[in-house]
Amino acid sequence: MGGCSMADSSILHSLTPLFIVAVLAVLLKAWLSRPSGPTLDVRPAPLMSNMERRTITYLEAALPWARIHAQVSMGAILAPKKGLSRSQATTVRNRFSSKRVDFVVEDKGTGKVVLLIELDDRYHRPEQDAQRDRMMAAAGYATLRLPASEQPTRESVHRHLRHAFEQQPELLPIQLRSNSRSV
Repeated sequence: MGGCSMADSSILHSLTPLFIVAVLAVLLKAWLSRPSGPTLDVRPAPLMSNMERRTITYLEAALPWARIHAQVSMGAILAPKKGLSRSQATTVRNRFSSKRVDFVVEDKGTGKVVLLIELDDRYHRPEQDAQRDRMMAAAGYATLRLPASEQPTRESVHRHLRHAFEQQPELLPIQLRSNSRSV
């Protein structure tokens, strides 16, 4: 009386494949619903500081003919020169790809990048800034630095822009070149 009957054994034998299928289905569902990669401990970060938000407002008011882009990756506006080997191009790209430009001024009419603007603050270092400006100039970009020594105001931003366009009138759209006071 201590064993399984033939009928019990038959039922158990026929349920075993169903049990295996059910276990596999549960395991497959768990595997498919897992995250596709490792999760990272991240949080949202603001796109711009309060000072940058104020400054972009001054830039937009001063340059109605332009589209102002904030926090632009240098990788979006720079590329390694043609003719470099893959290794050389990667080395060059790695020098700038993770860096950002505070503001990019784009001519709305042509889509041409007119000017790069850096809002210098206590984190900017003159030697690194000069090296960065040379790199951008090598690609044909002019950089305007708004100094850390003064808080940007509507008047100071207009003054620095006017000075930049007086020094390099070719940066302005053709229709504005005769009168850089319109900035």
